[in-house]
Amino acid sequence: MTLNGYKRRTLIALGLSALLFPVVGCRQQKTASGLPPFNGQQAFAEVEALVQFSPRDAGTSEGWKAAKHIFQRLETFGVEADMDTFVDMTPEGEKTMINVIGMIPGKTKEWVILGSHFDTMPGIDNFQGANDSGSSTGVLLELARMIQSSDAVPDLGIIFAFFDGEEGIADYVEGDGLHGSRYMARKLVETGDHKKIKAMILLDMVGDRDLKFTIPYNSTANLVQETLNAAHTLGYRDHFMLSRSIITDDHVPFLQIGIPAIDLIDFKYGSEPGLNDHWHTEADNLQNISAESLEITGNIALQILKQIAFR
Repeated sequence: MTLNGYKRRTLIALGLSALLFPVVGCRQQKTASGLPPFNGQQAFAEVEALVQFSPRDAGTSEGWKAAKHIFQRLETFGVEADMDTFVDMTPEGEKTMINVIGMIPGKTKEWVILGSHFDTMPGIDNFQGANDSGSSTGVLLELARMIQSSDAVPDLGIIFAFFDGEEGIADYVEGDGLHGSRYMARKLVETGDHKKIKAMILLDMVGDRDLKFTIPYNSTANLVQETLNAAHTLGYRDHFMLSRSIITDDHVPFLQIGIPAIDLIDFKYGSEPGLNDHWHTEADNLQNISAESLEITGNIALQILKQIAFR
């Protein structure tokens, strides 16, 4: 992968996106910064469309369809997009996976990565993965749409990275899980483009109706501060807490190659506050996420971008 622009590949059109989504955004009221407001309902609609491909485990036909759907959504928004296919070894043997990458260039040659995975945990009956991984994917798609449709041009370019193969199937033993993010980080180092990446912001499990972000200890300090500043500015500080836990997630491969990274994750997703009993169960469905939580997440991510990418 290089940051000089992905080559677009010819794909089989699904035809689904145009039917599900109206053309929106061009006539929305602009804020002072040139960016329209984040639309939580639109983000929820993106999640609804994605979970039609369920389960979407890495290396499966539904996983590939989900990747094509995300790619098609980005192209519909006018965002330069690519499907980056790769083969990786898993505890179940080699699997073909697909990262989907969207790029909105900035005024400089430096970039910020916004990340989400879109695959689901294998082996769960009736699993939608509406929160894990639909919620973060819906937020990223809506951010890509609104930024591309606005008059605002970022100083730092924005990469929207939709990772395949995040879920581990053998408790994250060596070589298990984080396949898409490890692949992207490795390619960035091979091309030298990792030096152009100024920050990596990962969203994961951000749709819980009782939204409480638990920022893990293995997040870069200055990005933690930027996030808390954004939360304070928007009046969302009570949705955030700092954790002493280290979480293995898609931000880790970027930390390992020297890129500042943060994981914005709500790891308490359950039937009551403080519980996590919906995680990796069939209860992870559309009924247990909310457009309001997606809107809070989108506004936080947008405010962070205003602080570090729209200078």
